[in-house]
Amino acid sequence: MRIYETSDGSISLVNTDLKEGFHNSNGAKKEAIEKFIEPSEINLLKKKKEIFVLDLCVGMGYNSACLMDAILDTRLSLNWWGIEQDKRPLGIALSSTKFRSIWKNKTLNFLECINHKNHWESNFGQGKMLWGDARLEITKIPKEIKYDLIFHDAFSPQKSPELWSEEFLQDLSKKLSNGGKLITYSRAAAIRASLRRSGLTLQSLLTTKSSESDWSNGTVAIKSPNPQNKPTTTLLWNSLSEMEEDHLMTVAAVPYRDPTGNSSSLEIIERRNCEQKNSNFSSTNSWKKRWIRRKS
Repeated sequence: MRIYETSDGSISLVNTDLKEGFHNSNGAKKEAIEKFIEPSEINLLKKKKEIFVLDLCVGMGYNSACLMDAILDTRLSLNWWGIEQDKRPLGIALSSTKFRSIWKNKTLNFLECINHKNHWESNFGQGKMLWGDARLEITKIPKEIKYDLIFHDAFSPQKSPELWSEEFLQDLSKKLSNGGKLITYSRAAAIRASLRRSGLTLQSLLTTKSSESDWSNGTVAIKSPNPQNKPTTTLLWNSLSEMEEDHLMTVAAVPYRDPTGNSSSLEIIERRNCEQKNSNFSSTNSWKKRWIRRKS
């Protein structure tokens, strides 16, 4: 793990084994707010007395800490669950004065509790931390619990395909309440196609000033009681564009498969590569050329 400061003054980490950062350089806290907290639409959730949230791949704790800060002054009760395999990132974050300085005291206490005690409980709500392989840990969550929000913030599919397999995404989808949202930074065709096959309605997060060169800031997948009722377009997202829908018809949309639930990353990648070679879908390069031509 290598620590560095991002443009908004918050710190982040790079996993030097995977050669991938936890956040983009524009700002760790900024990214958590733009890609996870704002799409959560806390104002709409205030109608509920209690909200259920699953933070998948807690990492340094930014997504949940931002959520806590956002709802501490509301009447909402939080039932929080977290899953993470590596204890180091949260420990590194909490040992940093710079990290600790950006949170409310109650939020810091929440982070300390899940780091040292694996749970927290107060008049504000309760939380439980599960350490280990998410594919196994998710089976330990009581079946009756359904989440209003699931934050999916694992390393990228190519680095950590076991947490993006079609089977695992289906398991996550089953844990959503009616109207619940699975929110992720990923805009990958394989992930979106799997989420759609899981019965969720896809929305594309709009880009921000710090990401305006991209065509999407991520994905919001919503469990709608009636799939015929399309979610209203908001200032935060739109339905998938024609270009994005076309992306789902290319080999990039071939899913990551983990039928046994214990395949290695290499096995999942090799399985997908083989399926892509035998696919009748169009190539991703032809998709890129087609849409670059239309935009020019």
